[in-house]
Amino acid sequence: MAATAFSRAYLFILPGLLMAMTGVGVGDLATAGFTGAQLGTSVLWAVLLGGMFKYILTEGIARWQLATQTSIIQGAIAHLRIPFIIFMIIYFVPWCWFVGGALINAAGVAGKEVMFLMGFDVTKAQAGIAHSALALILLLMGRQAVFNRLMSVLAVVLFLTVLSCVIMVPVSPQAILSGLFVPSIPDQVGALSWTIALMGGVGGTLTVICYGYWLANSEREGLAGLKTSRWDIAISYSFTCLFGIAMVIIGSVAVQEGKGLNLLLSVSEYFSHHIHPFMGGLFLVGAWAAIFSSLLGVWQAVPLIFADGFHSLKGESRSLKVLPESTAYKAWLVALALVPILSLVMSFKEVQKLYSVVGAFFMPILALTLLWLNNKHVTANFKNSILLNSALVLVLVFFVFASLYKWL
Repeated sequence: MAATAFSRAYLFILPGLLMAMTGVGVGDLATAGFTGAQLGTSVLWAVLLGGMFKYILTEGIARWQLATQTSIIQGAIAHLRIPFIIFMIIYFVPWCWFVGGALINAAGVAGKEVMFLMGFDVTKAQAGIAHSALALILLLMGRQAVFNRLMSVLAVVLFLTVLSCVIMVPVSPQAILSGLFVPSIPDQVGALSWTIALMGGVGGTLTVICYGYWLANSEREGLAGLKTSRWDIAISYSFTCLFGIAMVIIGSVAVQEGKGLNLLLSVSEYFSHHIHPFMGGLFLVGAWAAIFSSLLGVWQAVPLIFADGFHSLKGESRSLKVLPESTAYKAWLVALALVPILSLVMSFKEVQKLYSVVGAFFMPILALTLLWLNNKHVTANFKNSILLNSALVLVLVFFVFASLYKWL
C-alpha cells in the first residue's frame, strides 16, 4: 500500500521534477551566487517573482497541450507560421550552441573537482567531454525509466547537499524573511541589472517548452489533467525557487572572489575554511548534481523540440511519445552532445555571457505566443481568464524590458 502511494506521488510530480532539474543549472548557480554577493539577501523576493513568471508560462504550455493534444511547437507552426519558423531558425541553433557549451564547460569544472575528491586527476576538458559522452550514451539507449530514475537521484543529492550547506551560513532569519517579503533594491551601481538577471534566471528558458514532452508521457487529459499539472508545476517552481534562494543566501556570505564557475571554488573554500572541510566537498557535489542533471535534461529534451518542429514542417503528424525514436531526434542529440565541445577552448565567462543574451529573447516570444494561441485557438473552457491574460501581459512586459535592458 505504501509503495503504491509513493509510486502515485512520484508519477504526480515527475514532469515537473524533470523540468526543475533541467532548468536548475549553471545559470542559477552563477546568477544567484553573484547576485547574493553583490546585493545580499535584500532581493530574495526577486527569486519568488521570477518563479511566478515561469509558472504562468509553463501553465500556458500545459493548457494548450491538454486542450488541443498538440505541442506548443506544433501550435505555433500551424497558427503563427512564417514569423515563428524564422524566429526558431534564428534562435534555436545559437541557443543549442551557447547552452550546450555552457553546460559542458560547467560539467568540466564541477566534474573535475568532484573527481579530484574521489582521487582522480583530470582536466576540465576531459571531465566535460566525459559528462557529455555519458549523457549521450545513456539517451541513445532510449530507456526513459533509467533517465527518470537518474534525474530523481540527482534531485535528492542536490536537495540534501544544498540544504545542508545553506543552514550552515551565518545569516539571520530576520534578514531572510525581510528579503523575501519586503521588496527592495539596494541603492548601488548595477543593483537593478543584478535584480533583473536574478528574476529572469529562475528556471530555464527554452527548456520550459520541454515540459510538454514530459507531460505527454503522464497520461493526463482534459481539465482534470490541467488541474493536476498546475500542482505539478507549482511544486517544480517551489523546488527551483528554494534552490535560487539558497544560492543567494550562500552567495551573500561565501562568494569572496572568482569569475564564472570559479564561483564554485570560492564557495567551496569558504565552507572548507569556515565550517568544515567536509562541507566544502559537499557543496561541490551538490553543484555537480545541479549541473549534470541540467546537462542530462537538455540533452534528452531539446532534441525533441527539433524533431517535433522538423516533422511538423514536413506535414507529418507524429505522437509526442514516439519522437525519441525518430532519426531527426537522434541526429540532433548527437550534434548537441558533440559540437559544443569545441567551446571548451573559450573562457566560461564568454560562453555564459552569450548564453545569457541569447536566452533573454525567448521568454517574451513565448508569452506572446501563449496570449495568441490560448485565446484564439482553444475551446471556451480552456481559454485564458482575464486574470491569466493580465498575468501573461505582465510577464511579456517584464521580459521585453529585461531583454532591452541587456542591450541598452
